Amino acid sequence: MPEKMWTVSTILFFHNLFTVVWIGGMITLGLGMVPVFRRVLGAGPQTQRIMSAFQSRYRWFAYVCIVGLAVTGFLLSRRSPEFQAFFAWDDTYSILLSVKHILMIIMVVIVLVRSVALIQRAPGTVAPPAPAGDGPSRPSGRVRLSMLLLFVNILFGVVVLFLSAATATIGSA
Repeated sequence: MPEKMWTVSTILFFHNLFTVVWIGGMITLGLGMVPVFRRVLGAGPQTQRIMSAFQSRYRWFAYVCIVGLAVTGFLLSRRSPEFQAFFAWDDTYSILLSVKHILMIIMVVIVLVRSVALIQRAPGTVAPPAPAGDGPSRPSGRVRLSMLLLFVNILFGVVVLFLSAATATIGSA
């Protein structure tokens, strides 16, 4: 394999790996872990503590993936003959790529809002207990907003994956 193919293959491999870790981690958390923990443990402080601990650890993987995606995405964009410029709107390829980049920016903002404003807690701390009552405990408004933003990011992540497939198809046609 020529040296250029090795280079492009390596960049593409890391781009795909960063995508899998970031978006796959969100999907695993939102569609796998959260429902299981809520079903087994309820929505109380123990579940919130487990989720907070996971998110505190996973956050750094997400940050590395975001930076890695930006770097590898920049390098990959330059190899497509369809690429005109970032946020160009002249043809189908450019429009799809621009929408993908806008969604990625929104996803990064959501990650930062969730990790800095909504779930930033010292490891081992617990959210304030829910008021005592007869009904099951409910997560706080802050936790509900964090989960809503997680599901928005999952949806955007799936759309970004589709847009990536579409631009790759157009770029190779």
